[in-house]
Amino acid sequence: MAKNDKILIDGIIDDRLELKIPSDKRDEVFEFFVFEQLLKDYDLSKDEINFGIVDGRNDGGIDGFYIFINGHALTDTDKFIWPKSGSILEIWIITCKHHDTFKQAPLDNLVASLSELFDLSVENENLKGDYSEELLLQRDNFKIAYRKTSSKLTSFKLSFYYASRGNTEEIGESIISRAKQLEQVSTDCFGNCLSSFYFYGSTELIELFRKKPNFTLELPFSDYLSSGETYILLAKLKDYYQFITDQNKLRRYLFDSNVRDFMGLNRVNEDIRNTLHNENSPDFWWLNNGITILATNAVIIGKSIQIEDIQIVNGLQTSESLHRYFSEGGLDKNNRSVLVKVIVSKNTENRDEIIRATNNQTTVELAALHATDKIQRDIEDALKLNDFYYERRTNFYKNQGITPDKILTPLYLASGFVNLILKSPEQATNLRARFMRNEESYNKVFSNKTDLQVWHRIATILKQTDKFIETKRPNSNSSSEHFLKNRRHLLSFLVVSSLIGDFNFNVNDLVRLDLNKLTLDEFEKSWTLLILEMPVQFTRSKIKKGVFISLCKTFSNKYNISGIERISKTFTNPVPHKTNRRRNYRPKTELTEEFINQVEMLFPKQPWKPGTHKEVALKLDCSEKDIYAATNILIEQERIYRQKDGVLFDKGGNIIEIDKERVDIKTMKLKE
Repeated sequence: MAKNDKILIDGIIDDRLELKIPSDKRDEVFEFFVFEQLLKDYDLSKDEINFGIVDGRNDGGIDGFYIFINGHALTDTDKFIWPKSGSILEIWIITCKHHDTFKQAPLDNLVASLSELFDLSVENENLKGDYSEELLLQRDNFKIAYRKTSSKLTSFKLSFYYASRGNTEEIGESIISRAKQLEQVSTDCFGNCLSSFYFYGSTELIELFRKKPNFTLELPFSDYLSSGETYILLAKLKDYYQFITDQNKLRRYLFDSNVRDFMGLNRVNEDIRNTLHNENSPDFWWLNNGITILATNAVIIGKSIQIEDIQIVNGLQTSESLHRYFSEGGLDKNNRSVLVKVIVSKNTENRDEIIRATNNQTTVELAALHATDKIQRDIEDALKLNDFYYERRTNFYKNQGITPDKILTPLYLASGFVNLILKSPEQATNLRARFMRNEESYNKVFSNKTDLQVWHRIATILKQTDKFIETKRPNSNSSSEHFLKNRRHLLSFLVVSSLIGDFNFNVNDLVRLDLNKLTLDEFEKSWTLLILEMPVQFTRSKIKKGVFISLCKTFSNKYNISGIERISKTFTNPVPHKTNRRRNYRPKTELTEEFINQVEMLFPKQPWKPGTHKEVALKLDCSEKDIYAATNILIEQERIYRQKDGVLFDKGGNIIEIDKERVDIKTMKLKE
């Protein structure tokens, strides 16, 4: 290692520390920097990086836990598009230490925890060690991914990374031995996996940092047609493969975020694969729709075209299929070609219209096209006026070098709207990307009728709240984003309500709010009362609506805040409830109308007590899952109410009745 590499790393961390990327704690700044560099080829958004961070108390020695399927990050198992065949499963376990050497203790911790965590036959509640919710969530996602892909795995990789500011040429034998032991633990648990351990020190991290995405590339072609600034090319398959590949890895940053979630060997991609393997097939471009590339400039130089600011907006499936074929050693003896369309345009609206049009020709979910909506462009422009950058297209501003503290994601901003405008901090805290896929909830948040000025207000309030909460975070607690996420919405809502003097404030009230009043004293006042009054005291548990109402009443009495009836009278959720997974269960018992009627007759009056489903199952000699399946049908038909923890809800999420024997009315928590 060049002895100056550590100095360079420290300089980079100093710059990021000053910008608080992602916080003002040096070890966390280093950690996030490591994640960004190691995962650079996957082109992850900030939200995707944060999702995999499990660092904190009871993290088992793991700082980052990432799951990739065919190169795509798994964050939502319910909405992920699972490949039908040819799956590549990759698990990344990352440990970061801001040490200037590599130490054995972190690996000792990893060996102990992973020996247990990798035994997927053991349920979370039966694990001997104490592990955080974030780590157990990733373990659950790993189990789901492994189960869903196991029958179609072509490759399973378990990769361990230990990063520090140390010198990889000076790693002790005992540390290397521990690394090999971790590889052995993996192969003992998963006989079909390829396990590898990597050390990254200052030199290796500097090399990664200097590697920048190249949006200007040259594509050779055999023939072309042109009209104005539009080019139709025939490019050799191998040349196109090299165009989209860097060191045998797909240049994922070239692919517009609208389509990057769609993957897998579906029927069309199986046809592509068969065509590639069949040397006697017609030329490839005869059978394939080809590739569409958006660019800001393109120049023909001899038998190649130089393209600037590349976005491949259609043809991701073809590109991934070609990449997989050639990266696995495939040959093309007949020099077949792919059709490539290059469209040069610097007009943002025209580019977005092209993206929407090309993607609507395929089976792309509507949610993936929201980035081109007028409201999304309007929000982006409005926020730019206030020095915020809205990532409606994943990593668009990140790739331009905009610092993360100035970048806002749609999910971050949407959660602020749900919190402050829809008055649901508890829903905002748990808002997931799936809400973007539901037209009703999406339109409720991103409405063209909403005053655009409110988005800058929401962004500023959330950022100011985060800044204050960071001052309250102990060093030993969870990672920055986890700590902030579980606190920002409740605190910001109460602070704004206190400043306005009304819980029932609206968009206009928020637009008129003097943001200079968001002082440290105001945050401190609300924070202190929260710590004293909140029953769960900011634990990682979900904040229930009853707890939220109780807190608002306390604040109303303490600071004379009006509008408490706005909080108390409605339990309507701003976004739909998560679909019950039991609805996907295929019952062993035929769910006839007669069976459903029998279930309904055997149910006691609601709210019923725990164990009711089991009792009914015994009486009907069927499985408990069959009873749950029938229950869901009865709920859908509005013949019974949805029930959770002794509380009955109607279809709109409004509370109908409460089991007072089980539930504390004041806190809405189950009695001990």
